[in-house]
Amino acid sequence: MIRLSRRLTGGVAAAGAVALVLAGCSTDTDSSSGGSSNKLTIAWKGSEKLGIDAVVEQYKKDFPDREVVVTTADVEQYQATLRTQISAGTAADVVFVWPSDGNPGAIRQIAPGGYLEDLSSHDWVQKYPAKLKPLTEIDGKTYLMAPTVTAFGPIYNEAALAEVKVAAPTTWAEVIPFCAAAKSAGKSAYALGASALNNTQNPLYSLVPSLVYAADPNFDEQLKGGQTSFAKNDGWKLALDRYQEMIKAGCFNENSTGTSTEQQINLVATGKSVAMFSIAYQLGALDKAAPDATFSFIPFGDGDPAQALLAASSAGGAAVNAKAKNKKLALEFVDYLASPQIMAVYNGALKGAIPSIPSGEPISDPILAVINQYLADGKTVPFLNQNWPNARVEQSMYSAIQAMLAGTGTPGEVLSAMDTEYQRK
Repeated sequence: MIRLSRRLTGGVAAAGAVALVLAGCSTDTDSSSGGSSNKLTIAWKGSEKLGIDAVVEQYKKDFPDREVVVTTADVEQYQATLRTQISAGTAADVVFVWPSDGNPGAIRQIAPGGYLEDLSSHDWVQKYPAKLKPLTEIDGKTYLMAPTVTAFGPIYNEAALAEVKVAAPTTWAEVIPFCAAAKSAGKSAYALGASALNNTQNPLYSLVPSLVYAADPNFDEQLKGGQTSFAKNDGWKLALDRYQEMIKAGCFNENSTGTSTEQQINLVATGKSVAMFSIAYQLGALDKAAPDATFSFIPFGDGDPAQALLAASSAGGAAVNAKAKNKKLALEFVDYLASPQIMAVYNGALKGAIPSIPSGEPISDPILAVINQYLADGKTVPFLNQNWPNARVEQSMYSAIQAMLAGTGTPGEVLSAMDTEYQRK
């Protein structure tokens, strides 16, 4: 079984109290900033707060004369706030954005409006791995410094798993029996905080890679070319059917649609739920909630575990607001984040993530080693939304899955809603 080390990589101490958390609030800078002051503003998504806190703590040690103000918010709130602020010219100097396309905060949704600074001339751009670089650029211009590569999969509380007395599933055939064993032990198998819409997708990120891309690696290209659709693809249909089967089998916690991300994490941290489907860097939040617990990251596939595919990619990072009040510091901060030492700080604080630009250093943490091995073996696919042409596909998927969780929707309605938005101009 894969075990999570309790220590941060490279001996970097965890950061805690540097950033100001002003969820959903715009960053207010004084009128004198104009690029010449020592004040830098940063807006970041809350689920990666541990990483940006650690970097800012180190940054203030390296540049004690500079003032840094950070705001964070949960994904949906952050994306809505980002869009409003960046179009109004009131966004922070450095903003968190997502790679490629597929959600309202992705570079293909924002950069074409002239809202992001072109970073193509920066030295670190040419060091991106070949599979990652295209996700950070539009028409050959780079707009994103993505410091991490991470993966989606089930994360288990090992103490709770021991109480269930059944091994964590490594194939689909083991999932429903595992849910029954967890229920017999008085637990839910998987916590799901579906009141935060982005969490509704998480089980699909374990189901879809092996069901869709193992059979058809070119599915995204065929979808784009109109040769297929979500509803016509056997893998997508089976993935949603299996999601529905998990719901009916009681695999998730009660009232999942009324459960927040924080409550989801607490259910797993306290052992009331054995596991959760999540992006791997939520290991940092779990570790903070239960510092004495041990967690494991155990992907599963459709059949042979050796043939399983993993959804692994960059989850986003730093862009520079084209209307930044302190563009000079913003550009310098992006280069600072791209340095090997500071990427190690960021990833070490988050856990469950590895630097997007390999440093050549050996990876000692076994969970990170597993993700790295999938990448090295070429057994990964991009995050499901990164090749979708607009943010509406993802939003329709969220809403339709939430209805399915509430018992008012069906797998077919999820796929139909996604197809409608994919095809809509």
